Amino acid sequence: MCILLKYSTKILLFILFFVEAHSQTLQSRIDQLTSGTFYRHANIGISVREVSTGSLIAEKQKDKMLIPASALKLITTLSGLELLGEDFKFTTRITYDGKLGSDGVLKGNIYIEGGGDPSLGSDRIPGVLTAGKLIRQITDDLLRAGIKCVEGNIIADESVFNSFPVSPSWQWNDLGNYYAAGAWGLNINENLYNVWFNRSGPVGSSSRIAYFEPKVPGLILENEVTIDSAHTGDNTYIFGGPYHYGKRVVGTIPQGKDLYKVKGSLPDPPLFFAYSLLTEMEKRQMGGHNYRTQYRPLKNQKSRKLISEYKSPDLKTIIRFTNDLSINIYAESILKTLGKVKRKSGSGSEGIDVIKSNLKKHGLDIEPFNIEDGSGLSARNLMSPDLMAGFLAAYAKGKDTRLIRELIPPAGERGTVRHLLANSRAKGRLWVKSGSMDNILTYAGYCLSSSGKLVAFAVFLNGSTADKPNKNKAELENILEAIFRFS
Repeated sequence: MCILLKYSTKILLFILFFVEAHSQTLQSRIDQLTSGTFYRHANIGISVREVSTGSLIAEKQKDKMLIPASALKLITTLSGLELLGEDFKFTTRITYDGKLGSDGVLKGNIYIEGGGDPSLGSDRIPGVLTAGKLIRQITDDLLRAGIKCVEGNIIADESVFNSFPVSPSWQWNDLGNYYAAGAWGLNINENLYNVWFNRSGPVGSSSRIAYFEPKVPGLILENEVTIDSAHTGDNTYIFGGPYHYGKRVVGTIPQGKDLYKVKGSLPDPPLFFAYSLLTEMEKRQMGGHNYRTQYRPLKNQKSRKLISEYKSPDLKTIIRFTNDLSINIYAESILKTLGKVKRKSGSGSEGIDVIKSNLKKHGLDIEPFNIEDGSGLSARNLMSPDLMAGFLAAYAKGKDTRLIRELIPPAGERGTVRHLLANSRAKGRLWVKSGSMDNILTYAGYCLSSSGKLVAFAVFLNGSTADKPNKNKAELENILEAIFRFS
C-alpha cells in the first residue's frame, strides 16, 4: 500500500508539472516574476532566444543597455575561440643576442619574449609549470644551450601588447587587488602576490602582516586592516595601481587563529619575471648585470637566437578556466590577442573593434553595445540582454552542444555557479556565466529546457536595493527555473 502511494504521488507531481508547463507560457511567467516590489527600483533585462531558429521566446526590457559584469566574458571568450581557433596557443620564447664564446660566456643579453600567455607560471591549470618551476626550467635551458655566464642583462620583452595593462575605466579601489591584475605582454603567476595576516586579536583591533610572498623588490605595504567577527569574509582592498610599489591595504578580515591570505596585483609583472630569473641565475653563479623590461619592439628581435620556447595549453582549455573561475587576466589577454592577431596591435581597444566586427558578421546590431574591457570588470560596460542572447544563439547554431558544456560551467555543478540551482531539476541543464558587482547580478548562457529545446538567455539585474546578495540570487534563480520549465 505504501509503495503504491509513493508511486501515485510521483505520478501526480509529474502530471501537475506537465499541466503547468502547458498552461503557462514563459513570457507570462517572467511577467509574473518581475511584477513584485523587488523590482520597484531595480532594472531587470531578460532575453531568451531559441538556438535553432534564433527566434525570440520571451523578454523583459530586452533592449535596455545594462552592466553585464563578468557575463561579458562569454562574448570575449567565444569570439576568441571563433576567430583564433580551438588549438591556438600562446608562445613565450627565451632568446639571446650578442656573442656566445666557446667558454660558455655570453657577451650579450637574455630575453624573455612574452606572447601574452595569461597562464604562464600559474598553479591553476594541470600541466602548467608553476612560477618557481618555470624560472628554474628556464635557467636549465640556458645551461643546456651552453650559456654558463652572462655578461649582459636579463630583459623582459613585453612588446607583444601595448603598455596599458589595465582598462582606463577600472575603479581605483580595484587596481591593487589580484582580480584587477591586468594583462601584460609577459605575465607570471597570474600577476599576483599573497599577503598573510595575523588575525587572532579581538574584534576591532588592528591586524598585522606576517609576511608576503613572493619577494617583490621595492614593494611597501601600508597596513590599515582591522579584525572583524568570524565568517565575515575578505573585505580588504589594496590601493595602488600598475607600476606603483607603495600600496595601502584597508578593510577587514575575519577573526581566526590561523593566518589569513589576501591576494594583490604585482606592480610590474614583466619586471618581476626578469628579476626572478636573474636571482635564480645568481644562485647558480651564472652572472647577469641587471634586469629590465622592454615595452617597444627592438630592431634586433628577429636576429636573436632561440634558446627555448614555452607553449600554453590550447585556447579551449584556457577558456574553460576563464569561464569556470571568472579569471579576468585570461579574458583580457584573449581580448588583446584578438587585436594583435587580427589588427596587428595588441591593445584592448583593437580587440574590442575585432569583437564588434564579429558581432556584425553574425547579423547583430551593435548599437546597444559599449564595452571597455574583455572581462566585465569595468562599470562602464553596457550592453543589452538581447544582444548577448542573440550572440549566444548565433554562436551555438549548428554546433555540438558538447563544446558548450566544455566551455561554460553547468549550474549546480562547477565553477562560480556550482551553488546555483543546486536543488532544482534544472541542475546541470543550464550552462551559465555569472557576473556580479555591488547591486548587480547577471547570468547568461544556454539552457536545455524540460521540453528538450536548446535556448540562449541573458538575465541582467542592475541597481538592486536588496540588503543581502543572496536575495538577488534567489530572485534570478526563479527566472532561470522558469526558462528551464517553460521554454
